[in-house]
Order: sequence, then structure tokens, then C-alpha cells
Amino acid sequence: MATEAQAQPVASAPPKRTSRLRVFVLLFISFLVLIAAAAFATIYSTESFWQKALRDQTTRDLTQKAQMFATRVNTDRSTKIADLTAQAGQQAGARATVVDGNGKVVADSQIPVASLEKEGERPEFSAALRGETGVETRGRGAFPVPVLYVAVPVSGGAVRLAYSLADIDAAISEERRMLVLGCTVAVLAGLIISALTARMVSTS
Repeated sequence: MATEAQAQPVASAPPKRTSRLRVFVLLFISFLVLIAAAAFATIYSTESFWQKALRDQTTRDLTQKAQMFATRVNTDRSTKIADLTAQAGQQAGARATVVDGNGKVVADSQIPVASLEKEGERPEFSAALRGETGVETRGRGAFPVPVLYVAVPVSGGAVRLAYSLADIDAAISEERRMLVLGCTVAVLAGLIISALTARMVSTS
């Protein structure tokens, strides 16, 4: 009886199960590599292109509105400059500011003039006071949100419109969320396809 017990073979994994596992692992890893490559390409090419296109379009639109603001400041002598500035800001959906030839703020649609003593020293205003169109983007607030500033020259000074780019950042965040969701669905699909394919290969 001892001899018979010693002669019993050691149990090993069935060849089909080993083959199925190997096929499943190889296929699933291939799917993961393809999904990662697609996500990388989307983030670093398509997303960057789309973000730049949105910012360029916003800059063009804000520049046109700033030029319209400047035209009104140059031609409308019957309306107070504070009222013109408030109306321009409301129509453009942006903050409007006017400075004189020395860079002193004379009107602002959102912030009291007294608290804007050095606002005329901003780079966009410096460019506008030289007769150029000044375009700058910088953060604002305790939690910096990028703001686009466009200033253009007027007779005796310059005008500026400021527009928050938070909407663009929100759109980019939403695109990333959808990308993560798409990758998750793709991984689950790859898992199912790999399992079904491995099963078909092992039973053939």
C-alpha cells in the first residue's frame, strides 16, 4: 500500500487552463497598452490644440469688444466715462477699465478706482499707452484663476477689458472627466473581450 501511495502522480494544472490564462493575460495587456497610448495622445495633442484654439478665439473676440469700447470712448462725449465703462463691461460680459495718458485709472466697472492706484502700470496698459494692443494672461485672486486682459489705445489714454478663463478650464476638466470615463469603459471592454477570446482559443 505504501508503494501504491508513492506511485501516485503529483497533480498539475490542466494544460487548457494554463493556455487560457496565458492568452487572457497577453490580450488584456495589449488592450491596456493601446488604451494608454490613445489617452496619452489625446491629452498631449488633441487637448492642447483644443485649449489653444479656445483661448485664441476668446482673445480675438475680447480684442474686438475692446476696440468697440475704445471707439465709443473716443466718440461719445455726452456720456460720463464711468457710465460708458459700466455699459461696456456689461455688454462684453467682462470687467472694463479706463486709464488716462499717465496710467491713472479714471473708471472701472467692478472695482473702486481708489484701490487701483498702480493698475495703469500693468504690461497690457503699458503697451496700449505706446499705441499698441496689449494682451496679457495672469492669475487673479487667492486661488488664481487665469484672466485674459486686452488693452487698446484711445485718445488721451487706454481702455481694457478683462475676461475670466475659468469657463475654458472647466471645459478642459469636463473633457478629461469624459476621457477617464471612456478609458474605464475601454478597460472593461478589453477585459471581457480578452476573457471570451481566451476561452474560445482554449476550447478549439
